[in-house]
Amino acid sequence: MIKIKLVTSEKIEIIETGTGLSLLDILRKNGYPVYAPCGGKGTCGKCMVNIKGKGNVISCTYYPDENIEVILPGVNETNILISQTEYLEDLPFKNNNKHISSKPYGVAIDIGTTTLVLYFLNLHSGQIEKIASLLNPQNSYGADVISRINYCQEHENGLTELQCTIINALNRELDLFRTEEKIDSSNFEKIIIAGNTTMLHILLGENPVSIALAPFKPEFIDKQTREGASTGLNVHNKAEVVTLPCISAYVGADIVAGLAALKAFHRNYLFLDIGTNGEIALLKGNEIFMCSAAAGPAFEGAGLSCGMGAVSGAISGFTRQKEYQVIGNTEPLGICGSGMVDIVAWLVENDLVDETGQLQDNFVIYNKNSIHITQQDIREIQLAKSAIYSGMKILLKRAGLSFKDIDALFLAGGFGNYINIKSALKIGLLPYGLRDNIYPVGNSAGIGALQYLKSDDFENKINKIVMNTQYIELSNIEEFTMEFALNMNFSKKN
Repeated sequence: MIKIKLVTSEKIEIIETGTGLSLLDILRKNGYPVYAPCGGKGTCGKCMVNIKGKGNVISCTYYPDENIEVILPGVNETNILISQTEYLEDLPFKNNNKHISSKPYGVAIDIGTTTLVLYFLNLHSGQIEKIASLLNPQNSYGADVISRINYCQEHENGLTELQCTIINALNRELDLFRTEEKIDSSNFEKIIIAGNTTMLHILLGENPVSIALAPFKPEFIDKQTREGASTGLNVHNKAEVVTLPCISAYVGADIVAGLAALKAFHRNYLFLDIGTNGEIALLKGNEIFMCSAAAGPAFEGAGLSCGMGAVSGAISGFTRQKEYQVIGNTEPLGICGSGMVDIVAWLVENDLVDETGQLQDNFVIYNKNSIHITQQDIREIQLAKSAIYSGMKILLKRAGLSFKDIDALFLAGGFGNYINIKSALKIGLLPYGLRDNIYPVGNSAGIGALQYLKSDDFENKINKIVMNTQYIELSNIEEFTMEFALNMNFSKKN
């Protein structure tokens, strides 16, 4: 018998079980209904759970043979994961039979400024055999893309350092999977990569400095294709390594892939990926308007007095009863973006922060580790939320629409996935008029890269988005400055 420690945000339980069963079956038998829309065949990847010390695993294909600790999504997170299936594409796998190895694998990768996600796909069966996620190790060079571009500019070998950092991190995950599956690096024959424009430049060793300088012209925005041997990745020498197309310096392949992964149920809708740059798309019929609002890293936990990423120990939620929720159900070590939004909303609602953002005294959340909110933290949140809200307003004006004309707002990315929408409305990050039509869609960029890997048909959707997009550079619009100032305050009506 083996022991499995189950941890959710609601409780901790230890169960005993025999070997020979999949983790999904074990969880189901013990009253934990893990979401698995493909029925446990391993083709959807949605029954993912986290095992302490091992990372994320697909529970239907993982067979535990030793004591483990499993971190499961809470009830609210599970509901979000289930709802995402309704909004994101899951194209049927197409095997083109033109393989260059005996056991062919493809990998879809989302390179985020904060997080890396890899989807490992068996190119014979179409089965997703693993999903890995880890913090982007480039964080040590700066929390946002501008900091990393500056590093490239200020250090002679800065670009090489950053490129090696990301390549080494990806190779560790490739090698770990290769060892687990007893395959060779030559079995990796197709790699599809989404990410923002800066991350893709650094990955390919292209100088990103022009991205930060007017007129903000990158070295490339089109789809790039390289042979494996030229990339530094531990893959087949002739592997096809593709970075998906971008729109501009600050609207990258991540938003293009995410937008393409959406099922189009509505005529007019907004698509918002909240990160260090708030990438925003507005679809008006067949027209697409896009912009990027410089939100800064506050919503990803950086630049805050007690901020941290959304990892174990981070306060991720705060209730009206002043109770906090911690990722991993452990002692709190800091506050991630979703927790910060909850706390600021609570402070506004309880008049501890006024309409202008004035906080009288530091607000203590957890005495033991001195976790608190400062006046500067409030200002960082104000700047970030105003930038994003103002960007949406500018796109609407350019399209001749208002929030009343919008059918839905889709929230992408890790922060958008777990943010408390009521709190986001309260602080003015999201429009109150759309409160009943806001839908989290998770890592849509990674799902988009995965769809591109699974089916050639998906490339047509990508190309259509690129062709139909009108990009608006907010720094060239005087009206944005006025909107930004008007949207800084907190409003009691929300």
